[in-house]
Amino acid sequence: MSRQRWAILAAVVLVLVLSGVAAAGWHFSSAVLVPEHRAWPAETTVEALAPGRVVLERSEDSERPGVYGLEWPGGHAILGPVLGEDGETVTRRLRDVDGYLVAGMEVAIDPTVFAGDPRQALGLASSTVPIRGELGPMPAWLVPGRGRTWAIVVHGINSSPETGLRIAPTLHHAGLPTLLITYRDDLGAPPSPDGYHHMGLTEWRDLGAAARYALAHGARRLVLVGYSMGGAIVSQFMQRSPLADRVAGLVLDAPALDWQAILSFNATEMGFPGFASLPVEWAIDTRIDADWESLDALRHPDAFQLPILLFHGTKDELVPISSSDEFAELLPRHVTYFRVPEARHTQEWNVDPGLYERRLVAFLDRVAR
Repeated sequence: MSRQRWAILAAVVLVLVLSGVAAAGWHFSSAVLVPEHRAWPAETTVEALAPGRVVLERSEDSERPGVYGLEWPGGHAILGPVLGEDGETVTRRLRDVDGYLVAGMEVAIDPTVFAGDPRQALGLASSTVPIRGELGPMPAWLVPGRGRTWAIVVHGINSSPETGLRIAPTLHHAGLPTLLITYRDDLGAPPSPDGYHHMGLTEWRDLGAAARYALAHGARRLVLVGYSMGGAIVSQFMQRSPLADRVAGLVLDAPALDWQAILSFNATEMGFPGFASLPVEWAIDTRIDADWESLDALRHPDAFQLPILLFHGTKDELVPISSSDEFAELLPRHVTYFRVPEARHTQEWNVDPGLYERRLVAFLDRVAR
């Protein structure tokens, strides 16, 4: 083959490789940017039932420690601690069964635990209020309280306000009126103009609308609670909002503090080298023009000069615990940090609800006076 033909062949191969890399980057960027609201996938089979207990097919999900929701079409229950296990099954405590559940059914284990609004799920007095944002009204659950410091709970990507139901009783008993909010691209909330999540870069303005609502309805100070991408939204609020000085403290649960680190971590979790995330970054840049410097909270320590309670699970498979480690090391005077053994992503409460709640109460006693 002539040198010219070799050059043509090499150019064709290079184009194909680059096209494949670009296509892969575009595909994986959609997991971050494209809203998707699906039911929790059914991945476990009910093997047997007895009063107050259920026997499940043994799996990584069914044997994880702690308290979880159990979901199936038309039904819900609360799955308690492991009572026993063998090579093929796991027996767990079962309570609050709502719906028809029998052996042989496929079920999903849901870390949000509770289903419905605060009144339905927990018996807490609550109402649904419209938060007026720049894109239109966004529904939020308001749990009233006696105090003048309000909590605003911000869930993670493609999730819902049900995420915050796990800590709603603790916030209520501490006296904090609590807003469990939605934001753009959530079910029931307005879509973003381009149809994409923006990793906190625009969503923080919806948190700002919730903060204005709280301050207009009696709040003097705020405690912001952020799960996963909710942590990124809180971070952007602290960097950008003129209301940041009204915040008394932050509670961050497996927060997305550094998006580039998250993308690199997920590449390595899939068996690729960390730099394999670069095409995903390029695709994200093409689609939303990401400000990576702003999306790295570790570059903005001045925005976090206030009390912060930080939780992160040692088995988090989505957001690297190393970012929380670095954040706590960067702000030792401000961050109270708990690395939670055995906890997966945003499941620190699930592993030991009582311990999580005691730590939260101690923090609120300091900041929500």
